[in-house]
Amino acid sequence: MMGFSFTDLTVMLHAGNAIDCTLGVTLGLSTLTAAAMGQFFSNSSGVLFGGALKRLASACGIPSTGLSAAQRSLPIVKRLNLMGALAGVWLGCTLGLCNLFIIDTERSPILKLRAFSEDNEFSYHIEASNADRNDATVLTIRGPNIDGVLASLTSTLAASGFSLVELIAKQTDDGCIEDIFLITKHGVRVPDNELDSLATALLDATRSPLNVYVFKERVQTLEEENMELRSRVQKLEGVVRTRQVDIV
Repeated sequence: MMGFSFTDLTVMLHAGNAIDCTLGVTLGLSTLTAAAMGQFFSNSSGVLFGGALKRLASACGIPSTGLSAAQRSLPIVKRLNLMGALAGVWLGCTLGLCNLFIIDTERSPILKLRAFSEDNEFSYHIEASNADRNDATVLTIRGPNIDGVLASLTSTLAASGFSLVELIAKQTDDGCIEDIFLITKHGVRVPDNELDSLATALLDATRSPLNVYVFKERVQTLEEENMELRSRVQKLEGVVRTRQVDIV
């Protein structure tokens, strides 16, 4: 049971991750759906390689129980068989979880966000008006619901010197957001000639959460390339030292 559970979990993790990074990105599947699809491959591998695992155990010298039919029907033997099977499953699954150390679990969210950003790059709509209120400028932002957009918008307003008077965050029936900001500048409404530049700055801010994930992926790629370069430099230094030493 240990070998079966280890193989089952290993195939499910790798197959599910591969599906999540390919079909999950293309079709917009959730990670849980990809894991369920990976289970098809893991169950199939159990059927295909179950006999091979038994032969491998025999080749390794693991003896069979050698119990007779009467002995296998004893209650104590049944209980021990059940406990042994459970222990084997737990141990195999524990070893199978070690695959998570070599699987890049952050790659799928980055790929999905990148695909989402490409499809929704121009989906945000921003309205800036001084006609609705006499004491504040009204900003209305509509677009897809992405984690971090609200924080990016508020930080942009604060960095530009605007004060937030009131915030009304809504979610439409189709899953999009409709955030209404009431802001002032030095206690009064934003001048009309600054509304266009303000809306442009906020539109750029809606892309900031996506850019963070892309930047993180680039940093990870650079770190991997840096490690590879270090390894090459160490090999070259070893070759140089070897050539500099002459034994007479």
